[in-house]
Amino acid sequence: MANKSVVRLDDARFPNADTFSVRAEVELENGFVGKLGEIEEGNADVRALETPVAEDSLVLIANPAIIYDNGRQGSGLEVNYFMEAGKVVRSYNPRPTFVFGVSKEGINGTAVIGEYLVAGAGHKLAPSATLPAKGFAAKVVREDAVGGMLTINTTQTPVVYVVVEVVQN
Repeated sequence: MANKSVVRLDDARFPNADTFSVRAEVELENGFVGKLGEIEEGNADVRALETPVAEDSLVLIANPAIIYDNGRQGSGLEVNYFMEAGKVVRSYNPRPTFVFGVSKEGINGTAVIGEYLVAGAGHKLAPSATLPAKGFAAKVVREDAVGGMLTINTTQTPVVYVVVEVVQN
């Protein structure tokens, strides 16, 4: 089974920034992005999460990873967590200068240090050599590999986070 995307909110300002409860009609993973939609009819606490296009402002999906079925060794790891379609999940508005890390599984393509991640096709970020005129853009700062030590009975691979600083949104 392939690993799911994982996000790391490195900036302590995230919990104090704009936080939204959103609902998407597709399966999501942490580190995915979307365009903030309209407030649901009859539920003022939840907004729609729309599929973004180039030069959209984005929200970042970062839902607490709770895995209820952890009967097998390793099945409770965050790299196995995803959110079913139609569920309400937490998202944040990444403001300029905010820093976060998203695993390589949350990016369509290969991120290059010194270049940018922007809204791509679907709910994943996409690499870009140039800064777009408007919409979300984050500069790739570095890559961090976390974990991956060999253990008895299982082989673990590290989660490689692409660490970015938001430039515009």
